[in-house]
Amino acid sequence: MIKIAVTDDHPLMAEGIRNVLNGNKKIRLIASWPLAQKTLEADALKDIDVLLLDINLPDMSGIDLCKILVEKHNQLKVIAITSHQESWFLKNMMKAGAKGFLLKSAPPEQIIEAITTVCRGKEYIQPEMKDLLLSESLSQKQDHNLVPRLTRREKEVLQLIAEEYTTHEIADKLFISTKTVESHRQNLTLKFGVKNSVGLVRMAVEMGLL
Repeated sequence: MIKIAVTDDHPLMAEGIRNVLNGNKKIRLIASWPLAQKTLEADALKDIDVLLLDINLPDMSGIDLCKILVEKHNQLKVIAITSHQESWFLKNMMKAGAKGFLLKSAPPEQIIEAITTVCRGKEYIQPEMKDLLLSESLSQKQDHNLVPRLTRREKEVLQLIAEEYTTHEIADKLFISTKTVESHRQNLTLKFGVKNSVGLVRMAVEMGLL
C-alpha cells in the first residue's frame, strides 16, 4: 500500500485526489494540509510515502518546503503540483529534491502513474513539461541568467510594486483580491530568485524589465 498526502491550500485539490484514488486498493490518501507549517508539524508525515506538494502556498514557497521535507524525511517522495506550465518551476522543484512534477490539469492516469513511478525510485515529469523542456533546449542555449517569462498580470503587478503601491492599492487598481496580488508577488519572487520586493525591483531593473 502506497500512502500519500496532499499539501495545497485549495480543499478541492485533496478532494480531487481522493476521487482519483476511489477504488484504488494500492494507493491510499492518508492526510491533507492547507499550509506549509501544518505540514511541517504533522506527525503523520513520517509514515507518508508520497507528498503531492503545491508550489504556491500562502505561508512558504513550495520549493523551500520541499528542501526541508526531503532532508527531514528520507522515505518521502515529493511530487510538485502546480498550475504554472513553466520550466522555471520544474527545474527549481527538481533541484529542491522533488521526484515528480505534475500540472493540476493532469488526467487521473498520469497522477497514478506519477505516484507509482516515484515509489519505484524513478523520476516522473508530465509529458507536456518534457515537451516544453525539449522545445526550450532546441530554441536557445542554456543560460542561467535568462530573463524569466512573465504573464501580463505579473508585469502589471511588478510595475506597481516598483512604484511602491501597497498590496491593497494594487488590488484596488487592478480590480483583483489582495490574495491574488500576494500570489502574483510570491510567483515573481520565485521567478527572480529573490526574497522581498526590494530584491525583486533591483533584479527587474538589472534585466531591463523596469
